[in-house]
Amino acid sequence: MKQVAVISLGCSKNLVDAEMMMGLLQKAQWQLTEDPAQADVIVVNTCTFIEAAKEESVQEILQAAQYKKTGRARLLVVTGCLSQQFQEELFREIPEIDILLGTESWERIVEAVERFEREGKSHVAYFDRAPLPDLAALPRERTTPHYSAYVKVAEGCSNGCAFCLIPYVRGRFRSRSVASIVSEVRKMAQEGVREINVIAQDTTSYGRDLENPTTLAALLRELTAIEGIEWVRLLYLYPKYFTDELLQEIVTNPKICKYIDIPLQHISDRILQRMNRRDRKADIISLLEKVRAQAVPITLRTTFIVGFPGETEADFKELCELVKKIRFDRVGVFPYSQENGTPAARMPEQVPDEIKRQRYDILMSMQAAISEQLNRESVGQETVALIETAATAGTPAEGRLISQAPDVDGKVYLENEPDLLPGDFVPVKIMAGYAYDVVAESIGPAY
Repeated sequence: MKQVAVISLGCSKNLVDAEMMMGLLQKAQWQLTEDPAQADVIVVNTCTFIEAAKEESVQEILQAAQYKKTGRARLLVVTGCLSQQFQEELFREIPEIDILLGTESWERIVEAVERFEREGKSHVAYFDRAPLPDLAALPRERTTPHYSAYVKVAEGCSNGCAFCLIPYVRGRFRSRSVASIVSEVRKMAQEGVREINVIAQDTTSYGRDLENPTTLAALLRELTAIEGIEWVRLLYLYPKYFTDELLQEIVTNPKICKYIDIPLQHISDRILQRMNRRDRKADIISLLEKVRAQAVPITLRTTFIVGFPGETEADFKELCELVKKIRFDRVGVFPYSQENGTPAARMPEQVPDEIKRQRYDILMSMQAAISEQLNRESVGQETVALIETAATAGTPAEGRLISQAPDVDGKVYLENEPDLLPGDFVPVKIMAGYAYDVVAESIGPAY
């Protein structure tokens, strides 16, 4: 049987596209392999969000190209954001590439491969601007654990942040229909998925662009009504449309994780304006304080960019003061990456790399201390954990608390729990807290 290896880079939204391509290829009688050396076709699904992601994508493509010489590969397909951004350049600079598919053309993966096989010529390319496909009606080969999945509720972004390439490579924001999303999640639940992670580039904008407009809160009520789903986690909740209705749905709906991932990027009004962000400091702080004032504790995660063009020491100090004041549970920090084609790349007052790195180190060190203190303060609290790895001799069971998202947050470790299996939910009591991880013990039966 013909074999294909799919390598996916970048974010979870990109991963969903890769899983859809894998499902389509499998339906067309291709056998999936994790070993590129054994693959007849290699697909590299790329990322271009920041310079480091571009470099990783290029290196993966070059590595895959080597398998056309040393392995059995005869066809190299490049998809995703790098493909969309550098269409002509990739064919020219890496001639081993046979097929390029843009971000809205992944659905044509089988068609492109079959065309290559039929016509025997390389440099097949599709860069459509197509309507959103109905993901619920297409096959999908999930690569996440059997109990957890990402659900992409929209594509693209219309925010136009000055530093970001997403609108250029993914197009404007387009919501999927409620019916399509509900159908997909219902199918996942029937397959044993118990945790869904709701994603989009700007998840709080969901539904506003539909012919019959709706809201993220309304969608959540539909999803949490599906039997078998235990946790619904919300990622990438931009502050602009973070409504009181949404906050109350998070607080009162027992199936929604009390976890808010809200990418703020900065707090200085001057920098927010230069970034072309839609929020200002007063609105952001008001929202954060409202979240912290809720009767139930809510985990707050955010991301910041340091060293944006024109960022002064005063601007950076303002950002540090916010982190100290709010005491975020989790923070991701990125040194600004100057991306060609974005308005920010053309701005004056570019900050030297050395200063970016210093500010990154300062903010990360500050947050590590805060996270460790918060984890220590959590000792004695009772919560729920999702088991991901069973215990072995000398190794504790490993999982995530309801306050820990997959891939980006820490872990919980449970010692002396030999009977817990991946996919089990178990009530736990936190016994020790560290900078990123915690240790807990079970206090009730798994379910």
